[in-house]
Amino acid sequence: MERRSFVKLIGAAGTLAAAGGATTLARAAETPGKNDGAAAARPLVDGTPAVFAPTSRSATIVWTVNGAALGWVEYGTSADRLDMRSGGDADGFTPHDERVLKIRLTGLAAGTRYWWRCMTRALTASGDEAPPVASRVYSFSTLAPEAAETRFVIWNDTHDREETLVRLAGLTQDGDAPPADFLMWNGDIVRGNNTDASMIPGVYVHPRGGVDLAKGPPVLLTRGNHDVRGLWASKVGGFIDFPDTHEGGARRPFHAFRSGPLGAIVLDTGEDKPDRHPSFRGTAAFEPLIAEQARWLEKVIARPDIKDAPVKVVFCHIPLRWTDEKPQDYFAKPAGFDRFSKRGRDAWHDSLVKWGARVIISAHVHRWTHIPADSAFPYAQITGGGTAPEAARLIRGHATAAGLMLDVLDMNGRKTDTVRF
Repeated sequence: MERRSFVKLIGAAGTLAAAGGATTLARAAETPGKNDGAAAARPLVDGTPAVFAPTSRSATIVWTVNGAALGWVEYGTSADRLDMRSGGDADGFTPHDERVLKIRLTGLAAGTRYWWRCMTRALTASGDEAPPVASRVYSFSTLAPEAAETRFVIWNDTHDREETLVRLAGLTQDGDAPPADFLMWNGDIVRGNNTDASMIPGVYVHPRGGVDLAKGPPVLLTRGNHDVRGLWASKVGGFIDFPDTHEGGARRPFHAFRSGPLGAIVLDTGEDKPDRHPSFRGTAAFEPLIAEQARWLEKVIARPDIKDAPVKVVFCHIPLRWTDEKPQDYFAKPAGFDRFSKRGRDAWHDSLVKWGARVIISAHVHRWTHIPADSAFPYAQITGGGTAPEAARLIRGHATAAGLMLDVLDMNGRKTDTVRF
């Protein structure tokens, strides 16, 4: 867009902002003007939406656009009555942006199903009001901390592999399977973030192969070492969300939640080499984040809903235990890397033992593994499958007051393992 047209657009629409606050126009030059025929040929809405960060009272709807637009969510407790509408953001704006719209729905009821749709309207340089574009109507359910049971599914190490993503989605959204309350996408969603921010939506929001995350279940995720790697990795947070379970409603890449009898702690293991490694080009600072999580863990394990959970599970991308724990030479060629996070384990182990964690569910090593608990480590270690369809695994979890059962399926839907705690 020419500078004069862009200035006119800003004057008409205000500083472009996402749901979390004002953003810069990283792609302002690509924002389509009213008479931009090439841009106008692209649909306003880019792909399908996604539901991230469900809690018992909230969830975040994210969708992406191909030009300056504002958006809102219409929702309700029946498919034919979407009588509620998202309002402005914390800074007083109706969420609008040239690339991503991200709206947090709050004040919801626990264990309740909501139907919803995204509404998107283009912002034009002339100020002419275009008709809004409506998505299809979807539904999701908030988490239910008081429920007698909960079901969930786990994906991991998908690395933007189209065939694997399509098969995982097909198994997850299979109408013959018991519906899951949430999907834990356990890291390494991307191969790396070294291209540019325009590639992020097609991996995290509407993955390749026509995978429609909005069909459910709502997505919780951990960051894997590949998700935090690359010069554009810091931009991923604009396209995903984490639950607001911290003081003051803060959202961090680590959190704790309750879903039925399941008490879950989600930790961020960061990179698989020390922060000082030259391959990170000075962008990594995960060791302070691991220390911060250690301080937070000491407090969160005393929170009543987490402390008293009958089933206690930890999710993190890099495992905290492994079958071969020999030291790595991080500066060799090729460089060694962590098969398990000793930094994380050293910082978190005592709190996890005190809490009574039964199992750490991880990824990273690209193969299904079950390491039972022992006297030194009273929590078991699970890792999911690999990236290619022949190695990938879908894990289905079912927690009741009596315990936890994990069924492991290959990409043909065949059960390969079952583990009970």
